[in-house]
Amino acid sequence: MVDLSAFITALEVAQSGAKYSPEVQKAAAGINVDELKKAYASAEAQGKKVSIEDAAQSAALKAAFEFAAKLVMELKSAPGDTVKANLYVHYKIGNDVVVEKGGMFDLKKKFLHSAYTKAIDEGYNAQGSQAAYIEQVVELIAELGLRD
Repeated sequence: MVDLSAFITALEVAQSGAKYSPEVQKAAAGINVDELKKAYASAEAQGKKVSIEDAAQSAALKAAFEFAAKLVMELKSAPGDTVKANLYVHYKIGNDVVVEKGGMFDLKKKFLHSAYTKAIDEGYNAQGSQAAYIEQVVELIAELGLRD
């Protein structure tokens, strides 16, 4: 089980308005930490294809996913290209957006589409990708840290 404590701390700091950009603070507003913890535990137990039926937990997971997408911009340094691609793919799946294949000479789009297809083939759905995105951000916080 991934330790969410650094993510929860960042969330609570953003909710207090003490730190981070107004965009991050806005994304943090209204996220119920207890419901998020329950939702994340449920998602972790289910794996890649997650189905959270409880409306409050589902809303908390989605809101935390959106917060994580803003918080990743507050990392002390940028993650590598592979990690960025993984975040991109899970962000797209988490928002039910299909990644286009791209033209013959658009190698970046082809790579991203291939990673997207692989994640879909592995069984990721929207909520599974939301949880995976949050997990990746938790790992990045531990590895790279957040700006002061």
